[in-house]
Amino acid sequence: MIDLEKEPDPADSLRQKAKLVYILYLLNSVIPFLGIVGVVISYSAVKTAPPGPRSHFIYQIRTFWISILYTVIVVLLCFVLIGFLLIPLLYIWYLARVIVGLIRATENRPIDNPQSWVTW
Repeated sequence: MIDLEKEPDPADSLRQKAKLVYILYLLNSVIPFLGIVGVVISYSAVKTAPPGPRSHFIYQIRTFWISILYTVIVVLLCFVLIGFLLIPLLYIWYLARVIVGLIRATENRPIDNPQSWVTW
């Protein structure tokens, strides 16, 4: 008898986790603290993931921490008024990273340089 059920691919499960984290990051713009849930998921998966999905988890972890750093800098700069001009730029940078990552995860493509501070 032939078993027609296919074994689930662990890499596929990790790709789904990566997509979930990107969606949580997008929703974090509307519902605060979902980004924390996303970074916890990324930290839990990064060690065991193969290189393709691992690049997404590294990118997501860096996106979280770099966005925290940039947010602190922008808030401090708000005291000298220039920070208010930087808020839209920070938001665009964050959305660009998340959207690029989500597109690449959907296409099953790794992040080329997950250590980068910019999107491209």
